[in-house]
Amino acid sequence: MKCASFRILMKDTFQLDSDIADAFQKKQMDKVCSLYYEAANYFEDKADIEAACFFYTQALVMALEENHELKEKIIYKLEKYGRSKDATLN
Repeated sequence: MKCASFRILMKDTFQLDSDIADAFQKKQMDKVCSLYYEAANYFEDKADIEAACFFYTQALVMALEENHELKEKIIYKLEKYGRSKDATLN
């Protein structure tokens, strides 16, 4: 059973990676933002918070550049995991 779920995980992440690369190539940055958010949610659902926060951060960069509607949701998620402040600024 573990092997089958691992294959599904790999297929899902490969497809997301492919979709992100395609959107970047086509300069569809609003779609890149949405895909990064989708990837973050995917990893959050798998309880991989480090990976989720990485993708939330990437999504936030795109959301700020594109003034994307997901901006507030992404900020909420990063704050939820204590990633909203730069600890080096203390």
